[in-house]
Amino acid sequence: MATADPAVEAYTIDLRVDGIAYRSTVDPRRTLLDLVQEHLDVHSVKKGCDHGQCGACTVLLDGRRILACLVLAVTCEGADVTTAAGMAAEGDLNPLQKAFLACDA
Repeated sequence: MATADPAVEAYTIDLRVDGIAYRSTVDPRRTLLDLVQEHLDVHSVKKGCDHGQCGACTVLLDGRRILACLVLAVTCEGADVTTAAGMAAEGDLNPLQKAFLACDA
């Protein structure tokens, strides 16, 4: 008979997503993707395969490209996360955003 997982201690982390500061208490098993979508209500990052194969969850983490479905949120303490929506100033489009529009992505 299977038993329930033992209680897991939650951690409070601070990070910035698209220039906005957030503080969130997270389960250490939660991915950055789930934190951003489900708890911070930022939907410019998409969940595709949830296995790191499709690239739909690609973000910049401190300027480095990562797959948010493969990174644990607790490792992002103090990090700066940039989604496709945060790549240009309000009302402008970044070249990557223009490419998404051109390809109907």
